[in-house]
Amino acid sequence: MAGTEPESASFPRPRRGPEPQRLLTILLGDYWYWRPEPLPSRALVALLAEFEITTVSARAALRRLAERGLVRRTQIGRTTSYGAPTRSTEEIVTRLKELFAADDEEPWDRRWTGVAFSVPEDDRDSRRNLRDDLRLLGFGPVFDALWVHARDRRREAAAVLDRHHVSTSGVFHTEIEGMPGEDIVARAFDLAPAEHRYRRFIEIYEPIRQRMHGGEIAPREALRVRTEMSARWRQAELVDPRLPRELAPAAWPRDAARDCFVDIYDTLGPLAAGRFRQVVAETDTGLAELATFHTFLSVRDLPADGVPPRAEETAHERATRDRNARALRRPGRDDN
Repeated sequence: MAGTEPESASFPRPRRGPEPQRLLTILLGDYWYWRPEPLPSRALVALLAEFEITTVSARAALRRLAERGLVRRTQIGRTTSYGAPTRSTEEIVTRLKELFAADDEEPWDRRWTGVAFSVPEDDRDSRRNLRDDLRLLGFGPVFDALWVHARDRRREAAAVLDRHHVSTSGVFHTEIEGMPGEDIVARAFDLAPAEHRYRRFIEIYEPIRQRMHGGEIAPREALRVRTEMSARWRQAELVDPRLPRELAPAAWPRDAARDCFVDIYDTLGPLAAGRFRQVVAETDTGLAELATFHTFLSVRDLPADGVPPRAEETAHERATRDRNARALRRPGRDDN
């Protein structure tokens, strides 16, 4: 599997690569899974250098993540280190499980989760923020104040309504009579952005997949490919309502894109983790030995009760939700 580093590696990078803060959270989630030990800033800066992130930009990203509460900063002597707070780590685990979820494979029971609400017309910010959060959950509007999801999302919907202090509202889970499922999909969901991103994902990564199985990917490229691929997959998932197969369009490209993603993610795991350890070892060999990596099965098989419920949002949850909401308002930014 291991290969020699090519003279001019062809990395599948979008024109606007993942921002340093996003790269750091992916790296910590993938290779520093639930570790209590913080990593020296020097090691984290070196890891970002693998993605052509300058030292100045890397240190600025670390400061911003610390200011937002997404990483914790520790100082021992002259060494500054950063690690993920426990509750942020729990949220990262939840996001990983969502990233690998395959709930579109479950048979559809023909029931919809519906959210009906009323927000004063003059409170435009509240209406916009509520709609953003519902859309991030995969809901779509059948009517202006009636949003639906093809799976049971009552708990998540109630949490959103509670977070936005919407008292005039209702959540239900039932079949909808008088409107066929395909008509509801056509009315509530714009599937074009997700289809475009999935097809673009296949276009970029299927050739990488072939090179990988030919043994042409070396550790340094493996770390970059696997990490940047995860960021791109998150962007595709962001605009996908994850409809059941019974409601998905013909020739829907998600399965092919997901097969490619899982194959590359799992196969490159050992090589990418090896490169992660090499980079960290330049600063601390003991810490380097603690690095590990996920596979599709290892994430899927995490116990459902491994992440305890939280009454309040963590800083990581809040920052992720706000970032994703901004991305939804700027369609096309990550489509290249």
